[in-house]
Amino acid sequence: MKFRKSLLLAGYMFGQAVTGFAQFNQDAFKDASVQEITQRKDISQKDMESLVHYFRFKVKDEKRADELEGWLVKKNPKGPYARMMAFQYTQKGKSNADLIERGEAFLKAFPIAEWNNNPQGQEFIYYSTYRTLGAAYFDAKKFDKFNALALTGNFKTENELFRWNIMRAYVFKLVGYDSLYNIAKPHINDLVAKVKDGSYIEHGVFTAEKAQENADEQLDNELGIYIQLLNSLAKYKEALTYYQHFSAKGAYSHAEINELHMQQLEKVGQVQDIQPLLEKCVKANAVTPAMFDKLKALYQEKHKNLDGYEAYVASLRSVDEQKQLQEYAKEHFMNEEYRPFALEQAGGGMVRSSDWYDKIVVIDFWATWCKPCIAAFPGMQMLIDKYSKDSSVGVYMIGTMQYGDYKKKSEDYVKQQGFRFNLLHDAVNKETGEQDAVFKTFVPFFKSSAIPRKLVLKDGLIRYSTEGYSGSPSKLVDELSYVIETLKAEK
Repeated sequence: MKFRKSLLLAGYMFGQAVTGFAQFNQDAFKDASVQEITQRKDISQKDMESLVHYFRFKVKDEKRADELEGWLVKKNPKGPYARMMAFQYTQKGKSNADLIERGEAFLKAFPIAEWNNNPQGQEFIYYSTYRTLGAAYFDAKKFDKFNALALTGNFKTENELFRWNIMRAYVFKLVGYDSLYNIAKPHINDLVAKVKDGSYIEHGVFTAEKAQENADEQLDNELGIYIQLLNSLAKYKEALTYYQHFSAKGAYSHAEINELHMQQLEKVGQVQDIQPLLEKCVKANAVTPAMFDKLKALYQEKHKNLDGYEAYVASLRSVDEQKQLQEYAKEHFMNEEYRPFALEQAGGGMVRSSDWYDKIVVIDFWATWCKPCIAAFPGMQMLIDKYSKDSSVGVYMIGTMQYGDYKKKSEDYVKQQGFRFNLLHDAVNKETGEQDAVFKTFVPFFKSSAIPRKLVLKDGLIRYSTEGYSGSPSKLVDELSYVIETLKAEK
């Protein structure tokens, strides 16, 4: 699919180049021979390029198009037009071996070093060629060639090769972790060195400032993957050396990585650094339940009791971050009447929404196949625990859009992971056979069928709706707690 996108992009760019000559009358050459055209002195290079496109796509004369194209390439075999034609050929490979052969031939004929010395636009050609050839090398397990190629690219290009190949290999376990470590290490170090090379700058798309923000964000993502890989290999000391390379915005912003950081400090015996780390993570509002447990234990160890612990945690929070979170929440309040429903509860029995009219109820639509849904579970458990003694608040997890024995899948997963949820099963739609009957009744309100989807209901109305997951259990709890407390305060 990625190869097809590259080809479509190239076709679009070429089409734009050859269709922008409004004053050149292509139809006047409808019946002209290539010899006649090439002997004319009043037809420019660009006009001839446009005639190739005209013959091929409007007149449907492949023979003349190929003949004129060949003449143009022969006239300037190292020029932009020849480069574009050669690039389009590379993208038409049918197999990894074919893509490798074509990609290598292109880079031999049009070395990137020569282009770097005299850029003439067409940067996307090298980006796409590297992406296609790099993926072919990786899939063919030609890792030495993959490394040699990737390390010659700019940050933008090398980052794409890391993201598509190394990250994918880690997440889906396509390559053994020891081998992947040897592949990934030179790349992550090279990305750290190149992050400020300005390769994302693009006129009309990214200013220098925005380009750097994008590069920083991309590097933060790749650092997170590499740190997880090092953790999987028990290379804790090495992992600790990479946190310094996160951007100011990315540092401490991802709860899962923060928890790994805490665990790695414990593994290497740097216990004196754990509390300062946790305090910074609370300020960033990216804390997991395990991190809160550790912070509480450290506080109790130091003070011999938990007096003042809640005030201590509150003092660590960023006022600006909390304000931003509340502004985000305010944008997602609503006031829509929903259709009452009844759903089967895990373990038996039915739960009816009509019984919730004296409560504020949070519902979370999720599925076992949805990674962001699962990632949000620790935060949802924290919310459940927070309001466990408040009879005016309920929290229900509704499994939806699942397949096979969906009841067993949902119940087994929740039980195995140790979550204590009020678990409901969405009903099967009688018309489609899909397990989404209740979820589909809510979709029109937010015009999206994506999950996870959190809703807050009160008095038969949808009062709040949000999609996705921020990656932080503590932020999720703060967001939904703010909504709950706001609704409680209503008269």
